[in-house]
Amino acid sequence: MGAIPTSQLRVGSIFEDSGRKYVVLKYQHIKKGRGQAINRVKVRDLESQAITEMTYSNEQSVDEADVVKQSAQYLYQDGSNAFFMSNEDYSQFELDVESLEHELKFLTEGMKVITLYIDGNPVSVEIPKTVELRIAKTDPAVAGNTAQSATKDAELETGAIIKVPLFLKEGEVIKVNTENEEYVGRVN
Repeated sequence: MGAIPTSQLRVGSIFEDSGRKYVVLKYQHIKKGRGQAINRVKVRDLESQAITEMTYSNEQSVDEADVVKQSAQYLYQDGSNAFFMSNEDYSQFELDVESLEHELKFLTEGMKVITLYIDGNPVSVEIPKTVELRIAKTDPAVAGNTAQSATKDAELETGAIIKVPLFLKEGEVIKVNTENEEYVGRVN
């Protein structure tokens, strides 16, 4: 395992610090006037699922985590668990819904994901950077309603709510960036 400079951490990066393995949920590089730049990361502990913020100086580095990645498919959610099937051996496994709060906003049945394994146990999944989802509910555009911003709320087929341009209607399929939860474009 090698060392990773904290300035190279990005959303989705997996690293080890003080014997714990973390996945980066949010990354922010902060430059302070004359002072030293810092890297602030919001992370999820892959074993306990606890979310915390960590701050590192630009010169610090963390260890590369020993994580195995395998292809899988999302099946369904039942109560407090989400069920997946490995594309390697077709075995099924489940993960706690609380640990997948962000990912579940964009998962649809049959979607391919990457499963992260630590010591042979599935601990998390990585979803694609962009996904195609259908707009389930949105208000119709009103002519002349652009005094503020030219966006409106739209509920997607998964239940996630994002801002979309006024011209989009219910039933249309759009591309969504899963990292920042923003509208990317229309699917033709």
